[in-house]
Amino acid sequence: MITVELTGAGQIVPELSYVVVAARYENGWLFIKHRKRGGYELPAGHPDQGESSEAAAARELAEETGAEDFTIEPVSYYSVDSGTGKQYGRLFLAEVRSLGEISDSTEIEEVRVFSELPQGMSLKEVMTFLFLRAEEFFRYTRY
Repeated sequence: MITVELTGAGQIVPELSYVVVAARYENGWLFIKHRKRGGYELPAGHPDQGESSEAAAARELAEETGAEDFTIEPVSYYSVDSGTGKQYGRLFLAEVRSLGEISDSTEIEEVRVFSELPQGMSLKEVMTFLFLRAEEFFRYTRY
């Protein structure tokens, strides 16, 4: 069983294992199809040594979707426990204005825009939880 939780306000978060970006584009949400996992998921990755979570999120978004012109902001920290201990990540929301070529075509099969969660997701529990949190943040901050 996988448990995904938002971290509490003011809670000290250990080193981050992941950054995930919920990206808006043309009134929908960008999802990537991962070659190895075979399903759709939000753009995500691991911060490089010494890289800030903000820089990692921007880099992963550009590499995996081809995003060229975008703004990005943090939404929340979260934890994932798949039975072997908690790992921590940070969720971001991006507004993408233009897309170019995907530079990470070894991992990414395609990029698509969906109006809601797509069928055939990989990492379904984690991606669903984070997407719903990002969607709620988007609605709350944009209206």
